[in-house]
This record gives sequence, structure tokens and C-alpha cells, in this order.
Amino acid sequence: MEVNYFGTLIMCRAFAPILKQNGGGAIANMVSMVARVNLPFNGSYGASKAAVLSLTQAVRAELAAQKTLVVAVLPGAIDIGMGKSFPDPKVPPEEVVRDALQAVVNGIEEVYPGEQAKQLNEQLMQDPKAVEKFIATFLPG
Repeated sequence: MEVNYFGTLIMCRAFAPILKQNGGGAIANMVSMVARVNLPFNGSYGASKAAVLSLTQAVRAELAAQKTLVVAVLPGAIDIGMGKSFPDPKVPPEEVVRDALQAVVNGIEEVYPGEQAKQLNEQLMQDPKAVEKFIATFLPG
């Protein structure tokens, strides 16, 4: 929570007045698909990312009048050290950055970098319980 939630909160609060003074702008918050569907044995991490998603939605509403776009970036596993234990496919970090910047340019509030995140988002919209049951298959035994 210290880094994921409170760090994001502090950054949003620090930059909001500057963006307002400049007539608006954009904030892109790194969330994660685990904000929408948690993984076994990663409950605390997923909960912190769910808090970031909720914060992002609140800050988006709070800053709308000052013309500040607030983007939620929800990738799946990223091909970095932290994600090495996750199964492939992983999204390259450059793709995450590119998609986040493209979302800012195009005024998109949520972006799902990588095929894994896009497919998972579609599945969650169609049948969230089926996704939850599938995720449970990751448990040993």
C-alpha cells in the first residue's frame, strides 16, 4: 500500500494544482489487471492495485472540471524482473509506455497494454465468474 496506493495518491495530489494552473493536462497511473481479478497468493498486491484503480477513478472525477485526464494503465504481466515468475506472454515495457502515451494523446481513460490484458478485459466483461474460476486453477493440487 505504501508505494502502490499512497505513492500514487501523493503524486496525484502534488501535480493536480500544477496541471490546473496550466489549464489541464494528464496523469497516467500504473494499475494492473490484478486490480480487476486477483491471483492466488498475491492478494495483498492485488488489493493495493485495486485501491489504485479506485483512486484513479476518484481523481478522474475530481480533476475533470480542470480539464485533467486521468488514465488507468492496466497491463498484464510485464517483461521485467518482477514479472519473471509469471507465465508468458508478457508485454514489453516499451509497449506499456507507448500504449499509455497513446491513451493520453487520444483521451482514453483506461488502456490495456498487451494481448493478455486485452483478452482478459474482454473475458471479464463477458463472464467475470468464469475468469475467477479459471484463475483458481493456478492453485496447486
